[in-house]
Amino acid sequence: MISLFNIRKVYNAGKTSEVVAVNGIDLDIEGNSVTVLSGPSGSGKTTLLSIIGCMSRPTEGRIILSGMEITSLSERFMTEKRRMTFGIIFQGANLIKGISVLENVLLPAYPCGERYGYIKGRAMQLLDEMDISDKANANVEWLSGGEAQRVTIARAMINNPSILIADEPTAHLDSRLSYKFMDIIEGIKKKGKTILIASHDPIVYDCSTVDRVVNLRDGRLNTQG
Repeated sequence: MISLFNIRKVYNAGKTSEVVAVNGIDLDIEGNSVTVLSGPSGSGKTTLLSIIGCMSRPTEGRIILSGMEITSLSERFMTEKRRMTFGIIFQGANLIKGISVLENVLLPAYPCGERYGYIKGRAMQLLDEMDISDKANANVEWLSGGEAQRVTIARAMINNPSILIADEPTAHLDSRLSYKFMDIIEGIKKKGKTILIASHDPIVYDCSTVDRVVNLRDGRLNTQG
């Protein structure tokens, strides 16, 4: 489903502060699977995840997504591809304070131009699946960490993406909630979704739901890992 060819990402190229975050990655990711990018801090896993998810462009290399080369898309079409293909769970909840749970979940759907009643119904269904629909009208700053995580997942799924991306999703969760998160991931996988997770948490990469662990170190695939 996703093929990466010689992906490199260089920051501050040509300067004394130059950093090669990702260096020559070739990788194939199968559809309807859970793939974990693992490695120590600074290994390049978050950078690679952002490139795959159309949040940043590689300095060199190509990405083929479902038969389409996406690295050369214009900014407009790149944004559209990201919105319609990927659901993104950031390391922090990144929920907008001062508005309700429901409004936070709806935000990514507004640019798609669908009827409000339709997307609201979909949002409520997702919140119900996350067992948090009773908090739909509550402001997000009143939520616990686990509740905020479930809202974030619902928000990521509102546009029915084919690929779910999660960057260190258990970094701020205790063990019980981390296991709960992986239970939710298993349910999403059963719906036919492809899931990519960047994590160095053994609760994540040792989970039976995970089909493949890709180890990175110093911006390269770690074939010893």
